[in-house]
Amino acid sequence: MPPDALTLLVADDESLARDLVRRYATSQPGLEIVAECATGDDLADALAHQRPDLLLLDIRMPGRDVFGVLEREAAGPRPLPSVIFATAYDSYAVRAFELNAIDYLVKPYTEERFAEAIRRVRTRQAADRSTDRRVIRDLGSHPDRLLVPDGRKMVPLAIADIVWIKAEDDYARVFAGGRSYLVSRTLKELEVRLDPERFVRIHRSAIVQTPHIREVVGVGGSRYRVRLSDGTDVLVSRSRAPELRKWML
Repeated sequence: MPPDALTLLVADDESLARDLVRRYATSQPGLEIVAECATGDDLADALAHQRPDLLLLDIRMPGRDVFGVLEREAAGPRPLPSVIFATAYDSYAVRAFELNAIDYLVKPYTEERFAEAIRRVRTRQAADRSTDRRVIRDLGSHPDRLLVPDGRKMVPLAIADIVWIKAEDDYARVFAGGRSYLVSRTLKELEVRLDPERFVRIHRSAIVQTPHIREVVGVGGSRYRVRLSDGTDVLVSRSRAPELRKWML
């Protein structure tokens, strides 16, 4: 068996979708489907008895909620397998990557896109073996990546690369790597997912990541202006100034 061989559990309530995965999998050396599930209940039962290397999961299936099944399994003593989500509903993308999923396939997806997802799993598992880390870590409140929209596709964005986040009505704009991404989450929703040891809300409409702060300048009274690594200046509100001062010596 090759060192990067993978066992795969497929969960999808559509038989045609499972057939498609089965066909795509035959072109991937060292990839073996060991179980197929059609409901969330089937998925829970399968995970109670076996631990494949990889789960390819539809999100909306009859029976138990898929996210609930994963959260329950993550609370147990055994590490979760790697996870790829596959769904026709891209509205679940942010939550999927909050769970540190390795990839998110929007149906209908091609064989090439499937192969790319399998490559990502193998790359991640090789890296995790070299550093003795779990492929999917805690399913808690501080993910290391988010999935953000980029045109007609979704791309993973490392949390460490986020410079700051700006509120835009019921959305939030994330600034990272010289680009910005509009996500369908409020600033409040994102704030509870971010590590408070790294992120600070300096205004009702702005969160900044502290490693990206380059200077803080007083602008009179108890107000400040923060300059970030991308050259952006963000004003600190009076009510949020105490939060920023916690970082000052």
